[in-house]
Amino acid sequence: MDLSTVDKSIGKEPSYQNKPAYALLVFGPEAKTRVWLAQDGEKIYVDRNANGDLTEPGEKIDPTKIRPGSSYRDQKYPIGAITPADKSGPHTEFEITAYGENNGPWNYVLKLKYNGKIQQFAGWKALFKESPQKAPVLHFGGPLFAQPIRYATFSLKEKNPELHLRFATHGVGEFSSVSLGYEAIPRDVEPVALIEWPGSKTETVKLLSRC
Repeated sequence: MDLSTVDKSIGKEPSYQNKPAYALLVFGPEAKTRVWLAQDGEKIYVDRNANGDLTEPGEKIDPTKIRPGSSYRDQKYPIGAITPADKSGPHTEFEITAYGENNGPWNYVLKLKYNGKIQQFAGWKALFKESPQKAPVLHFGGPLFAQPIRYATFSLKEKNPELHLRFATHGVGEFSSVSLGYEAIPRDVEPVALIEWPGSKTETVKLLSRC
C-alpha cells in the first residue's frame, strides 16, 4: 500500500480557536478508512465516524489533566470507540496521552484496539503538523514488519547479548510507525527469529519475553 497517495482532504472543519495542526489515521489492510485528528490548543478534534466532518457532536475532546507541573506534565484524551461510517471496525479503547518536559513541545502516545481486538500503539514524539498536506499518516491494521529496537547491534561478544524486536506497520512522516502491542500475540504463540550469522550459519531462536 502506497500511503503517499492517501487522500488528505477534509470535508468540514470547525472554527478553531488557535492555529490548528493535523494528523491522519488510516485503517485496514488497504488503508481505505481515514480518521482525521485536529489539534486546537489543548483540544483535539477526532473524526469518530470517519466521514471527513470534524464538526459533529462529540468530536471535540478536552483533556483530562493529570500532572500540570513545570518539569514534567501529562494529560489524557479518553476518546473511546471509532465507529466508521463504512461499517468497518469498531476500533475501541482509543486514548491519546500527551506529555512534555521542561516546557518543551507536547509528545503524544496513541493506543487503541484495532477491530476491538488487536492492541496497537503509535507516537511517543511530537505528532501534529501545521497543515493536512503535511500531516503524518499512521496506519492501523496494516501489514507488519519486524524491527530491532533498543540495541543497534547484536553480538555474541557482549556479556549478555539480547535481541529486542517490535512488530510494526510503516506510516508516512517522522515517527509514524504503528506498533503491535505484545498483548496482541496469544500466550500460546511463541515467535521465533531466524538469525543468519557471518559465514552462512543460521540459527533459530525463540523470543521468550514480552514487554
